[in-house]
Amino acid sequence: MLSIITGTILLAVIHALIPNHWLPLVAVAKAEKWEKSELMLVSSITASAHVLGTVILGIILGLVGSKLANQYDEYVHVIAPVLLVVFGLIYFTVNLPHHHHAEKKSIEQYRKSKRKWIVIFVVMMFFSPCLEVESLFLAAGAYGFDKVFLLALVYAAISISGIITLVILAFRGIQLLKLEVIEQHEKQITGIVLIIVGLVTFFIH
Repeated sequence: MLSIITGTILLAVIHALIPNHWLPLVAVAKAEKWEKSELMLVSSITASAHVLGTVILGIILGLVGSKLANQYDEYVHVIAPVLLVVFGLIYFTVNLPHHHHAEKKSIEQYRKSKRKWIVIFVVMMFFSPCLEVESLFLAAGAYGFDKVFLLALVYAAISISGIITLVILAFRGIQLLKLEVIEQHEKQITGIVLIIVGLVTFFIH
């Protein structure tokens, strides 16, 4: 279970670093001349919506994993780790398009009220959960629902705090590292993390 929690922490950090999780917020805030406090509030709301969408789906999958563990003894030690490796290989080899991209046109061509922007970002983020972490929730279900809940708390805390921190840094004009590199190789990095977690979970119970 420790390997699953570690994998969740790594994926939460990786996803928080991806510019299209927070850069649109900064662009809109500067275009609409929001105050820092307003941006922090909107960032908190949208980041929470994103995490909520991910966690809801994760809990559902965790319940599925828990049910499978009760029915099949080999799920905990064999099937769950194998599924993580399979998902990892899929993400590593298939360059799936990321689902959080915000078109620059939506920022540059339309001027909306703050309330409308909040609705847009909340809806967009809630209905675009990070599917990469969901396999970890499925695997965590093998260890009981309390572990699924723990995973949800860990993912939520890191993701929300990470996104808000990066929004504030970018809003202040701080030049961040070339995070586009992480975005370009996000699927490969995610795949490697899932494969490692699967292998560790298989050999270390």
